[in-house]
This record gives sequence, structure tokens and C-alpha cells, in this order.
Amino acid sequence: MKAGDNMTGKTNQSSPSLSCTQNQKTPSEESTVFPAEKKESISAVIVRHKPLAWSILGLALCRAGIIVGSYGGYRHSDEGIYSDGVMLVALAVLAVLWLLIAVTKCRLSRRVVRIIAFASILLEAFSLIMTGLLEIAPPEIDAVASHFLASTLCTLGGLSCMSYWLRRARNCAAMTAVIYAFGALFISELLIFASIFMPKGVSSFYVAALVLLQFPCMTLTRKKPLACDIKTISSENDFFSFTKNTMTSKVFLAAISVSIGVLAYADGFLRGYPDGSPIPFQPTTRLVDLALILSLCVAIIVFTCRRHHRVMTVGIFITMEALACIALLCYSAWPDALDIGAIFTTNLNALLVGFSWYIILAFMSYGWRCPYYYAIAGWIVWLGCRGIARITLINVTAVSQNDLLMLAAVFTMIVISTQVTFVNFLNVRKFEAISEEELTQHQEAAQASPVVKIMGLDEHHESLADVRQATMRHNAEEVGKQFLLSEREIEVLSLYALGWTQKRVAEELFISPGTAHAHIKRIYAKTGLHSRQEILDYMEKYTS
Repeated sequence: MKAGDNMTGKTNQSSPSLSCTQNQKTPSEESTVFPAEKKESISAVIVRHKPLAWSILGLALCRAGIIVGSYGGYRHSDEGIYSDGVMLVALAVLAVLWLLIAVTKCRLSRRVVRIIAFASILLEAFSLIMTGLLEIAPPEIDAVASHFLASTLCTLGGLSCMSYWLRRARNCAAMTAVIYAFGALFISELLIFASIFMPKGVSSFYVAALVLLQFPCMTLTRKKPLACDIKTISSENDFFSFTKNTMTSKVFLAAISVSIGVLAYADGFLRGYPDGSPIPFQPTTRLVDLALILSLCVAIIVFTCRRHHRVMTVGIFITMEALACIALLCYSAWPDALDIGAIFTTNLNALLVGFSWYIILAFMSYGWRCPYYYAIAGWIVWLGCRGIARITLINVTAVSQNDLLMLAAVFTMIVISTQVTFVNFLNVRKFEAISEEELTQHQEAAQASPVVKIMGLDEHHESLADVRQATMRHNAEEVGKQFLLSEREIEVLSLYALGWTQKRVAEELFISPGTAHAHIKRIYAKTGLHSRQEILDYMEKYTS
């Protein structure tokens, strides 16, 4: 592992572009590129985000793999111990990696990231093939342990792949994050639904093939701009439009993480109501379940594109908590038809998926740590709380056999989640009504908070190497504008001017040494400069 996690930008960029570099600007500063009064049609917004299609598809494919491999493709509300039990084991492994990243404060190079992504895709596909073989094996073969192992590997590989695709979208604008997260959720639900018409073994092979399609997605997406390069109309503060400064956004983000954890705990109870067993779907209820979640995804994207600023704050929390309440009411009203309530439970779970992706992207934008740090933390908070709830439901008889206690527990968690979120809405308003001097004091107190530090939301002063790299990228872009250099030539120039050898430049950009040499020759020809030192002298004299 080496320094370089901030190396991002446009196609295949290995050094930070001005728009994508962390801690250069606030998200609102980066993405406010249109006049506030300008209106855009939804179709125009979607067209502008077409370059992200392959990345969105990649995220959808890896989620489809997890759901079919560990959740049975939602033939039931889930697969019980093969879902949440497996998830806790997988999260225990990821927690070790999270601690390693936290202690070392490491940043992964693009090369290491790609190796991890390749290995994760292969692991997820292999485990799905293993699951398929176990499902078509003769019934007399006891394969419980093997199935558990396969599901665990599938979950590990899938979560790692999700982390990779979310990493590619870091530092994007809020509107882009919504389209990215809920667009991927929409596509994955369609892919998952198709699997329920296949025999279980065949569905695993089908999804294994889908998972392997992430490889061409990775290749194709490298030729497209990154999410942070997509220009959007955005409000003054991006991810949480009602906040007016970065500090209050960070405070609110930390509070939202707690709310998600509490709501995920309620979700864990609901998915196995009343005794922890998976709830089977009927064809009709499964179809209604699909139609509802697709409608919610479309509604969230449409309202966001129409600039309804509180869709991803008040709006989505009200929606998720309403789904939880409706699920409880349906379970109570139709105890002999639990799949009716499971419709709303599964929709709650799906919205938690999309919203958690969105929050992870927010963390990646506001925080300074490695993107994988925030992704793993997101999985631990959301999926960990949900898994613990489910295991509790299975093993604590006093809860699973007392409907009244179950209802009270779930409603209590919904209320707590609501209160944590909305109290912090009020706190944000309070912060923004005080004087500048008081705000500074609150900022200092917030930065000193252990929670904020653990979440990687405290102020971080970049290393000299990081600053130099960002500066050189900026200078290379200035030179590129003056001499009409291509995007690839700018990438090569920014690394070459840092003192990198042609071989190292080639390795970083995944091109051959001959290609790197050819780019450098063209740079010299276009600029009229003849050495690395002349390039540096020119940058010092003629770039800002």
C-alpha cells in the first residue's frame, strides 16, 4: 500500500483533478456550476449522467450477486441464517481490515484498488457457482456448512465490489449520487426478479455470469468521465441542502449514521417476523413488492432532479419509517398472510440499501480517509445492526414468542430513529442561527469530538506529497489548455513533471512504456519544451 488514494479524475486519471480532489473544496463549491434560477428537464439531467451507465450497471450486478447468493433472490424475505448469520461473519472479517486502515491511515494506489476489485469479482462469481452446485446436489448430501461458506464468500466478494463501485463515484454532487445509487438499485431489482423464474441452482449460475460482467464494465467505465466530473445544478450545500456550512453537514451526517443503525435494527426484526424464520412470497406479492420498490426509486430520482431539496433528508426518512409502520400493521392485520407485510419490509430494506449508498458517498466526500474506510464502516453500521437484530430474534424466545413485545420493540426503535434524526434537524437550524464567533466555537468542539474523529470527518491536513501532487495536476491542466494537450497527455504530464520515470507512469496509468514514451514525445513537440526541467520552469512562470 502506498500514498495515492486521492488519485482520481477523468478517464483513467491517476492524480487528483481539481474537481475530484478531496479537501480542496466543499461539495457545494465543486458542483455549483449553473445559475440557481436555471431549470433543467429530467431527461436532460439523465442524458448528462449517461457516462456513468457502466459504473451504475457494475454496482447493480454485484448487488444482484449478493441477493441471489445469500438472500435467495427474495423468493422469501431472505434466507435466515444464510443471510444475516453470514453477514455477521463477513463483517467480522471486514472489521479487521477497517481497523488496519484506521490505524495505518493508508491510502490505496489505483493498482492495488484494481487488484482488489478483480479478486472480489472472481470471489463473488466462484462462490455463486459453488452455491449453484450445492443446490443441484443430491438431497442426501449434507451441505449446510459448505452452503454457509459459499454465502459468506459471496457476501465478502459482493461487499468489496460494492465498495469499489462506490469509490468510483466519490466527491460527486448530491444529484449525481442519487441517480447513481437509486439507478443501480432499480436495475438490480429487475435482475434479481428475473432469477425467481429459474430453478435455484440455475439462478446461481445466471447471477454468476452477471457478476463476471463487471469486468467489461470496469474496462468500459475507464473510458468515461468519473461521477465527480458530471456537472449538476445544485443548491448551496450539496448532500444536505438545509445545512449552510460543512461543519453542520458533518454533524448531521454523523447523526444520520446512528439513525440508520437503529432503523436497521428494526428492519432485522421485521424481516423475520415473528420468530426469525424467512417469510415466503407468493407470486402476486412478490410482483407487488417489485413494482413498489421500482416506483419508489423512480420517484426519488424524479423529485431530486426537480430540485426538491429535502428528498434525501426528511423525505426518505419519513418514507422508510412509514414502510416500517405499515409492515407492522399488515403483520398484525393479516397474521396468516405475512407476505403482505413482507412487501413493505423488503421495500424498507431496499430503500436502506440505496440510502446507505448515498450516505457512504457523502462520507467519502466530506471525509479525508480512504474510501474503503467509509464503505466498510457503512456496512458495519447498517448490516451489522440488522444482522444482530435477526440473530437476537432467532435465539431469544421471549422476543420471538411475544407478539406484543415484538410490536413494542419495533415501534420503539422507529421512534428512536425518528427522534435522533429530527432532533438533529433542529440542532442544525440552531447552529446556523448563531453568530460567527459562536459558530467557530461549535466548529472547534465538533472537530474535537471522538465520534467525528472516528468517522474521519475531522479536518485533515494533507501531506506535502498530496499537496504537491494536486498542484502538479492543476499546473498540467493549465499547460494543457495553453497547448491543446489531450486528457491523456495531461495525465502523463502531471506524473512526469513530478519526477516519475516513464516506466512508473506507464504502470500507474495501465499503459505500455512505449505508449508513455510516445505521449511524452508529443508533449515535447506540442509545447516546444525539451526537458523535464524546462517543463517545471514553464509551469512555475506561466501557471497559477
